[in-house]
Amino acid sequence: MDGSGDPRIPQRHVAELSTFFAAHDRWLFGHACVRTRGDRELAADLVQDTFEAAARAWATLRGHADGRQQAWLLGTLANKDISDFRRKEAFRRRQPDIQARYQPAAADTAAQALSAIALERAREIIEEMPPRQKEVALMRWQDRMKAAEIAAALGVAEGTVHAHLHTARGKLAAGLERYYPFGRDDGKGAAS
Repeated sequence: MDGSGDPRIPQRHVAELSTFFAAHDRWLFGHACVRTRGDRELAADLVQDTFEAAARAWATLRGHADGRQQAWLLGTLANKDISDFRRKEAFRRRQPDIQARYQPAAADTAAQALSAIALERAREIIEEMPPRQKEVALMRWQDRMKAAEIAAALGVAEGTVHAHLHTARGKLAAGLERYYPFGRDDGKGAAS
């Protein structure tokens, strides 16, 4: 095997492959130019790929008559050209999606302003909460602590933490209702 993991060509086949290449190179290049509509670089790449495949299959291909070898070369060239076309076509179809995925989103100044106002209002609502409720809310939403961790840190029951969080959520929902696009889900707010 060579460094790429492909099997090496046995030394005894090198001379045969050189002769085979010399005998069919120009003929195959002509067919490749027709397939690629005159694109000589693409035709040269196709011929190279085809001869690489021939070298890998040489143990079998060398026993065929000249006509069968040419048919094998032509078939392999066509298959490689079709595979390349399909790969490029699939990429061309996906290209708009790929481009859209990596394009920066257009700035939505109105949404950004509304979010900033809502965030400031949420901070004000949390500041107005009773001290223990505010502490629980900040530990959960700012510090990302779990209810059990909050209960252990404050020395209260986990149910008490859940009750504080429920009340805090209700206050936030009521205070931010006009900034929330879907309305409240507790039946008290009007969903527009």
